[in-house]
Amino acid sequence: MARAMSGTKSKYAGLYPHPPAFAAEHAPVAEVVEGKCIACDRCPPLCFFEALFMEDRRGHPYGRVAVVVQKNCTGCGLCFEACPADAFLWVADHGQRPYGAAQTSDRKEKRDHESY
Repeated sequence: MARAMSGTKSKYAGLYPHPPAFAAEHAPVAEVVEGKCIACDRCPPLCFFEALFMEDRRGHPYGRVAVVVQKNCTGCGLCFEACPADAFLWVADHGQRPYGAAQTSDRKEKRDHESY
């Protein structure tokens, strides 16, 4: 009989907790731990946002690694689920708004712009 996973642990160490604790201040984006990447090519085709590609890496045991283009990463977590080596972690994207950030300023700016 299969058991449901508890709400406190996850198979994907980097994915728990989601959203990460820093998400109140900064949006989470994925980052590859190069030493864990096994160059399996599973993650790039799954990314709808062109945020992942494989890059040759001299000295790496597999000769290449997955690389995250953080400006394209939306923090959806598909790469975490695809990775058999748990080679992804959440990092803070200091250039994006956090989850749940007030978007009222955007609406106000739009209204102000439309009123001219």
